[in-house]
Amino acid sequence: MNKKTEQALENIAQKTLLMDTLKTRNTSEDFEEVAVWQVKKALEQAYQLGLKQGQKQ
Repeated sequence: MNKKTEQALENIAQKTLLMDTLKTRNTSEDFEEVAVWQVKKALEQAYQLGLKQGQKQ
């Protein structure tokens, strides 16, 4: 995965799932509680991101 895609996924996690980061910290902070509708929205956004990147290639 390239840096641009990683940053886009990080942005989705921050804005939609309200997570600080997607980096592993090896602490209890690695476990987040999120609502199912947040997960659904984040997955939809990631899917759309993949579609856009696929169309560019």
